[in-house]
Order: sequence, then structure tokens, then C-alpha cells
Amino acid sequence: MAPNYFQKPEAALKRAEELIQVGKESDALDTLHDTIKARRHKQWTQTHEAIMIKHMELCVDLKKQHLAKDALFQYKALTQQINVKSLETVVEHFLKLAESKTEEAQKQSIEKVEEIGDLDQGDVPERLLLAVVSGAAAQDRMDRTVLAPWLRFLWDSYRNCLELLRNNAQVEHLYHQISRHSFSFCLRYQRRTEFRKLCDLLRMHLNQIQKHQYAPNVNSFRVKLTSPESLALMQDTRLVQLDTAIQMELWQEAYKSAEDVHGMMQLSKDKDKRTVKPSSYVNYYDKLALVFWKAGNSLFHAAALLQKFIIYKDMKKSFTQEEAQEQATRVLLATLSIPEGSDSPSDLSRNLDIEEQHVANMRLLSNLLRLPIAPTKNGILKEAARIGVPEASGQIAKDLYKLLESNFSPLKVAKDVQAVLDTITRPDHQQYVESLQAVAAVKALKQVSVIYEAISWERIRKIIPFYSDLALERVVVEASKHRIVKAQIDHRADCVRFGSSDATLAGGVDECDNNEGFTGDDTQLGVEGVRNHLEAMYTRLRVLVEGLDAEKRRKEMVRKIENHVTSYEKNRPTEIDRIHRRKKMLENYKENWERVKAEKTLQAATEQAKREEAARAEEMKRLEEQNKESERKRKQAEAEEIQKKIKQDQLYKMQQNAIYQAIIKEKGLDQFRDMDPEQVLREQRERLDKERAETQRRLQQQEKNFDHHVRALHLEEMNERRAVMHMRMNEAPKLHDQYEEQRITKEM
Repeated sequence: MAPNYFQKPEAALKRAEELIQVGKESDALDTLHDTIKARRHKQWTQTHEAIMIKHMELCVDLKKQHLAKDALFQYKALTQQINVKSLETVVEHFLKLAESKTEEAQKQSIEKVEEIGDLDQGDVPERLLLAVVSGAAAQDRMDRTVLAPWLRFLWDSYRNCLELLRNNAQVEHLYHQISRHSFSFCLRYQRRTEFRKLCDLLRMHLNQIQKHQYAPNVNSFRVKLTSPESLALMQDTRLVQLDTAIQMELWQEAYKSAEDVHGMMQLSKDKDKRTVKPSSYVNYYDKLALVFWKAGNSLFHAAALLQKFIIYKDMKKSFTQEEAQEQATRVLLATLSIPEGSDSPSDLSRNLDIEEQHVANMRLLSNLLRLPIAPTKNGILKEAARIGVPEASGQIAKDLYKLLESNFSPLKVAKDVQAVLDTITRPDHQQYVESLQAVAAVKALKQVSVIYEAISWERIRKIIPFYSDLALERVVVEASKHRIVKAQIDHRADCVRFGSSDATLAGGVDECDNNEGFTGDDTQLGVEGVRNHLEAMYTRLRVLVEGLDAEKRRKEMVRKIENHVTSYEKNRPTEIDRIHRRKKMLENYKENWERVKAEKTLQAATEQAKREEAARAEEMKRLEEQNKESERKRKQAEAEEIQKKIKQDQLYKMQQNAIYQAIIKEKGLDQFRDMDPEQVLREQRERLDKERAETQRRLQQQEKNFDHHVRALHLEEMNERRAVMHMRMNEAPKLHDQYEEQRITKEM
């Protein structure tokens, strides 16, 4: 179909409405599209917006995504400098139409949206054959054809609009609004593939913004990362992205989104520390803790909760006592549930010599938590104790903390822990029960290994009551495998033996006989564990002895007090005099120190004033030189402008002169205006000299040709004269005779 061109956009809109009334929507769409693309309509009017709205409606009705994309980009170029609000109105109307159509299709469809594949791929022959072979009902296939195209259309609409509005500060709010609507679309219809593509698209847009941030002449409306508002919008969008990934249970994408949020927060902090609000950090750490928990990384899960608690604690105005207790309880439970050896590389990493990769991963995760070093369980416990987490936590967490961290009761620690765990009712606390049972089991094994060389399996079952035989055996093997305790299960004697054995760690014990790689409560726990145990025993025995010798100790104490009173009365004047002298000496020292401090302060202020004066003088000198240079450049520019104007006037006069028309005809008018007048005069002189020489040469050639012609005429004239002479010589006698005859006759 040939393009339809109209002199006025109003005529095109009217023609399109007429075509719609007669049922020719496709022709109406082509008419409006040709009008939008026409180059003659360069000035925006309100009619253009009406045309675009009608164009978008037809594109949605006819599912012409490529025409909608082309028209939107054309309209962006038309409204960018004049009325960008109109572009926002058209884009919002387009997306609202696409969303409403998709919702209508969903209501009509009875199939599960999750069963539809990648929206970027159409129905391939394999999929159609599968539908036929599987015997799907005709209604189901019809529903698939109803819903899937609209999902694909809506996804393409979101993606094209994001491409249209990217890196444009004028429509930045709409860009982020569409991004969040896109996340809602992925969540509502469970579009996992599209969510990954959307995250990659936003990352690519951010990379382009950073790449073109300081590039000259790229885009005058580009987003500036120095703007706090832009950074806040990007940060909020990344938080929505992280929240959507968590709700869709895409944990790999959630981790990548957490990296994106961390990058945005770091970028915002580098620009302005006030840009990132504490509430944003709280939300970030809360989401990150959930990601780490789903990934099975209890160490960084606890570290994230601790960071969240620290920020909460700084927000004293909005941090109530109930919230403090709730957060502290969760932090303490998460920390206590960290298994032994979680901060050290696994045996596989050590055997494959990839410990550096483990260290790099720990450093990367620590950066996400804004920690200078990788966290450890002991480090988290010390930091929690320093900021008062155990004191602020609930009674359940306090009891578990005492049982697992400051209690040596190997025969009942697991039972006591289980009794406390049975009182946990909150769902967000019950998630730690299984991990706490594992920690309590390992703790009981470590403490039992201190006082027993061997213990029956039945008794181990009673000490650790919350595991079956197979599960408990796995716990013992894992603890020995990870070098937490030195233990082996003797199935013949039905017992567990503690201590070094060649069969325990497959030949790896020899390297660990000096307690390297093991943690334990005596030789396995370390010397510190034995010392603490002996100190506790000494304290209890001392209390017992003091109770038995109470009267004797009372008399001894009275005697010591009387001796102290006598000594005090004897030495009181001397001590009072010494105290006065010391007080006076301290006052003198304080006066001298304040005087020296005042002198140093005055000297420092004087030096600072001199430096500031020198800096001001240097700055004034630099500004004067800069002003002189600017004045010189200004005068030079004015002189060049005057010279340029003079040259233009000369060229204009030359242009009006007929003499220089040949140069204008040969060079062209544009090139002639760019020429220097001296160059024009020089070229004109050369042209005149060339014409003069050519004329002289032509005259000489003509003169030479004329000489040859004259010579030829003379030669012909000589021949004619010779012929005339011969003729006259022949006729002369006859004429003479006739003359004589006539004379004689006359005389006669």
C-alpha cells in the first residue's frame, strides 16, 4: 500500500476515524503511522498526541508491537525538546491498554500461566506436536492461544518502553515506574525467564549510564549519577527487584539482585552519605539474611541480622523495647545455630587446593555486608555481647546462650536444650530448631569426649535424645570428618571411642595430633577449655572451704581491720601532707600543661593563618592570570570575529561583481563563502594572467597564419602578373600594327 500523506495531521486523524468506522482498522493504522513518520510535520501539536493515542489503541487491538515501537521512538524525537509530558501520557496509555487486554485474557483462560514457556519464543512445531500427542483438550489449546500471545505482547511492551526511556533524566520517574510494573508482571504471572531477562536489561542500562556519564556530546538529557534523586530511584527499584526475586524463590537471581542493591548503595554513599537512609539498609539486610538462609549459609545469615540490629540500635527514636527484644532474640538464635567449622574451607577445598577460591568467596560475601573482614561465629558472638544482644534478647534465647556458650554439663546439655526448644512457638524462631539441635549434639559430643575415653552407644542415645540411630551416627561421623572431635564408632562393642586412631580420619590424624585442625574442650577443645574447667572447680571448692572455716575467718578479718585502723591513726598526718603536696603538684602541672597547650594552639592558629593567607595570595594570583588569559582570548576572539566579518563583507562584494562569477560557478557558492578574500583575489589574478597569455598566444598564432596567407597571395599574384605580361607581350605588336594602321588611315 502506498504511503498516505496529508497536509495537516487533523486530516489524517479524521481519515483514520472514517476507516475505523467502516471496519478497516489496519488501513487506519497505516495512515496514522505514515503521519507520525512524515518528515513534514516537525512541530508538535495537541493533534499529534491524539494521533498517537489512537495509534496505540489500534496497535494493541491488532497486536502490532513493531509498529507501536517504531511510532513511540518517532514520537520521542518529536516531543523531546518541546513536551515530554505528552510522551509519558502516550506510554502510560499504551501500557494500560496492554495490561487490561492481558487481564481480560487471563479471565478467559483456565490454564496455569506457569506452563507457558519462554515468551520470546513462539509455538515451535515440537510444542504443537506435543499438544496433539498428549491429547490436550480443544478448550485448553484455545486458552493457550488466547493467553500466551497477550503475555508475550505485554512483555514486549514493557521491554520496548524501557529501551525507549533509558538514560533520560526527563522521564526517569516513568522509567522506574515501568520497571516496577514489569517486576509485578513477572510475579503475578510467574514469568521466571522474563524476570531474569529484565534484571539483565536493567543491569545493561546501568552500565550504559556509567559508561556515558562523562562522555561529551552523547546525550544532553542523560541521567547523572551525581543526582541524589536519581540514585534514590535506582536504589528503590533494585530493592523491589530483590523483593520480587525472593517472592518468586529465585535465589540465584536474589543473590545477584543483592549485589545490585549493594552496588547502588555504595555508589550513593560515595556521592552523598545522606542519600542512603537507615531504613533502606534495614530492608537490605533483612532481604539479604533471607537469601543467605535459603542458601544454607547460616554464618552470613547471622552476620546480616547482626548488621540489621546495629542499624536498628542506632535508630533509637523508632526502636522500641519490644522490637529490640525481637531483633536481639533472632540475632542470638541465628548466631547460636551456626555449625562448627562454618567459617573454614571444607575438606574438598583443602584437598583440591582451592582454598583461595573459598577466601575470595568469603571476601565477596563480606563486601555485601559491608564488613572489612570475613565474619566468624566467635567474632559474631563477641560483637553481639559487646553491644548487649544477650541482655536485650528474650528468655528463650538467653537460656540457649547460657547452655551452649557458658555451661559444661555434657550429660544433660542436649536434654536442657531440647526442653528450651520445645517452648519455641513463633514460626520465624522455629526455623532455627533443627540447626540448634545439631549444634547442641556436637557440643555434647565435644564435652563427653573430655571426660570419657569410650561410651556406650545406648548412653549416647540418652545424652542426645532428638536423633534416630542413623541420624546420630551421621552426626558423629560428620563431626569426626570435619575434625571437630576425634571419635570412632565401634560397632562390635556398640560404643563410641574418643581419641586418636589410625582409622578415624583415614590417615589424616597424624597431622592433627598437636591439636591442629581440631577444636574441643580439653586436648581436643584446647588448653583453654581445661583451664576454664579447673577454674570453675577451684571456685566451687573455695566457696565450700570458706563456709566450713567461717568463725576462724571472721576473727582473722577483725584482727586485720584493727591493724589497719592503728596504722591509719599513726600515718594520718603524713598521708594528709603527702596528699596536699600531690594536689598542689597536679595543679601546677595542669596550669603548665594548659599554658603550653594555649601556646601551641596560638602557634598553630598563626601558622594556619599564614598558610591560608599564602593560599589566598596564590589563588588571587591564579585568578588574575586566569582573567588575563581570558581577556586575551576574548580580544583575540573579537579580532578574529572582526576579521571574519570583514572577509565576509569582501566576499559578498566580490560575489556581486560579475568578474568573480566564474569562480563562484566553478567552486560553488558555499565553498566560495568559505574562501579567503586574498585567496579569491590571487586566484582571480592567476585566472586573468592565464587568459591574457592565452589571448597573446592566440593572436600570435593568428598573425602567423596571416603571414602564410599573404605570402600565398603574393605567389599567386606573381603568376598572374607573369601571365598578364606574356599576354601583353604577345598582343603588343598586334596593337602596335593596328594603331599604325589607324593612324595612317586617319592621316590619309
